[in-house]
Amino acid sequence: MNKLHLFMLLLVVALAGCDIGKDFGDYDNKEEVTGFRESHNKKVLSELEGKKEELAKKLDEPGEEDRDKLEEDLANTNRRLGSPEFFTHDATMEDLPKDLIWEEGLDQPELGSSRAKKGGTFNTYFSGLSFPPTIRSIGKNANNSFRSEHWDNVEMALVSLHPNTMETIPGLADRWAVGKDGRTVYFRINEKAKWSDGNPVTVEDFFMTFHVCLSEYVTGPWYRQYYGTMFENITRYDDRHLSVRLANKKPKPEYYASLTPYSRVFYREFSTDFEDRYNWKVRPTTGAYRIRKEDVIKGRSITLSRVRDWWARDQKYYRNRFNVDRIKYSLVRSDEKVFELFKKGEVDMFHLGLPKRWYEQMEIPEVFNGYIEKKTFYNVYPRVPRGLYINHSRPFLGNVNVRVGLQHATNWQKVIDIDLRGDAGRLNIYNEGYGQFSNSEIAARDYSPEKAREAFARAGFTKQGNDGVLQNDKGEKLSFSITHTASPVVGKMLQRLKEEALKAGLEYRLDGMDGTASYEKVMQKKHDLTFWGWGTQPPFPRYFEGIHSSNAYDPGTTTPRVMTNNISVYSNPEADPLAQGIRFATSENEIREMSWELEKILHDTAFWIPGYKRESYRLGHWRWMQWPDDFNVKMTREAQESYVYWFDVEEKEKTLRARSRDEAYPEVDKVYDQYRVK
Repeated sequence: MNKLHLFMLLLVVALAGCDIGKDFGDYDNKEEVTGFRESHNKKVLSELEGKKEELAKKLDEPGEEDRDKLEEDLANTNRRLGSPEFFTHDATMEDLPKDLIWEEGLDQPELGSSRAKKGGTFNTYFSGLSFPPTIRSIGKNANNSFRSEHWDNVEMALVSLHPNTMETIPGLADRWAVGKDGRTVYFRINEKAKWSDGNPVTVEDFFMTFHVCLSEYVTGPWYRQYYGTMFENITRYDDRHLSVRLANKKPKPEYYASLTPYSRVFYREFSTDFEDRYNWKVRPTTGAYRIRKEDVIKGRSITLSRVRDWWARDQKYYRNRFNVDRIKYSLVRSDEKVFELFKKGEVDMFHLGLPKRWYEQMEIPEVFNGYIEKKTFYNVYPRVPRGLYINHSRPFLGNVNVRVGLQHATNWQKVIDIDLRGDAGRLNIYNEGYGQFSNSEIAARDYSPEKAREAFARAGFTKQGNDGVLQNDKGEKLSFSITHTASPVVGKMLQRLKEEALKAGLEYRLDGMDGTASYEKVMQKKHDLTFWGWGTQPPFPRYFEGIHSSNAYDPGTTTPRVMTNNISVYSNPEADPLAQGIRFATSENEIREMSWELEKILHDTAFWIPGYKRESYRLGHWRWMQWPDDFNVKMTREAQESYVYWFDVEEKEKTLRARSRDEAYPEVDKVYDQYRVK
């Protein structure tokens, strides 16, 4: 190779990783952090005093309606003014209440299997079929499909919920207590808890959580809204003891007060350039897996490595989980290619939700000979709100008659019957699967070209062109694009919806693209409709992020607010109080009543087009990937996210040897239905 070619090759390699190794000047935000706490405390006090004055003026006005609500707000504001500080950093252990009743949560069943072995590498792939745009957990483009793998499913909080019993179990805190006010929760950090870089977990790390999440340096308003309205105070008593006061009393207050820490050491450079500086900066973790700098291979793969001497490795609820040494996520740009790699043994596990794969494409020697095992597991988990989300800010889509027409023109049932072979059911509401909190009286609008045309006619679309698409008097067509991540599976379903919609005079244009590009387009609110499904989390439904008008438009404008979860740009003053009320509800009964009412409003306004739901998941895995006798925990969306599996390295060698010799094991096709709702 001549010198010029060698130079060009080295230049390409350097440029490929330039945004990972970009040099930023050193910075220490210690003074800024202290200043922020002081200024935020002053800001909160000023806002409370202003609110008190405003409420008092309203109550002085004769004939003021809703006096009871105003008096309640004034009483709550006066309560806040009794202890207005958001950040309290100078308390001592003497200030800790002496009559607290501490809980440890060690009476719940073990998780995982005592048979689990440590070791091995789990070879998998990016579920979004694209390379993630960042490994930050917060900020621009952070809420991508890979975030749950390196943050939500791995990083530890103060406490969590047992995935079978839904009772509170310890995390970073080894004990907790709820104060007499029902809204202040006290935590003691486990003395063993430490970050993967060796630093101990301290209360300062939880103060940093608020510093980051309340900051204007983070793109998008969600974190500032959530952390600024759901919490009233965080107090440090010493390095291991803290309290968190909620803005409202809650069922399971310790769960709502449970914070995930942001390392004070790692985020010491958090400032105006945060999103660029930290875009590919690997962070320490309190969880079992971390990303190492050398394991980010841009455009190809990211590998998670089990933390050596992980502090929780012997703790109950964690000791039989997080068993493999490494989890390698490779970039494969199509489902079909992933499936082929799985059949070759280059991908260890593959979800087989597509009926054609389950019933036909798994009729292969690897299954017959027992090298690949098939499993069906009935889980109990809030159903993914999967369907077509309508951007209400786009032309014609703000008209409720158009949206009702879209619902009647979209034949999800045919997709379920043919493409999904009846193995799924029709989704009826936005938050389904939350038990008593989900409105069971609502049914999604049925497919009916006649009803669709009637609704379109009410919106002025009465003339049909030669292409079969309805037009209004101005000759404008009833035509909308559906933005989606390109894949043969999704493309086939949406093509069926497109063909069925034309019978109602509606044109759907399919806008398939790379997963990252699709995500960015939707977050910028540049789509008409999008095929989308949000992650869900028990025990209670959440509406605020995707429904409330504060996440729809920039304040005082008609410009859609980018980088929020309100991808429908839905703004409804009737829905707002309920979405916010559920967020601040103090009892399960309140959550139920408001959730039922809000779902009725979403149905009546044709907020979106509900798609389909599944009551189980199916997968195939190579026999060296092993599971507990009952297979998995009840509360899992996908098999791997419980981390109860393990890899038997010796069994892998035996299996590959048997395969090379054409030796067979018994075929395995097992159903686990112990949690099936019957």
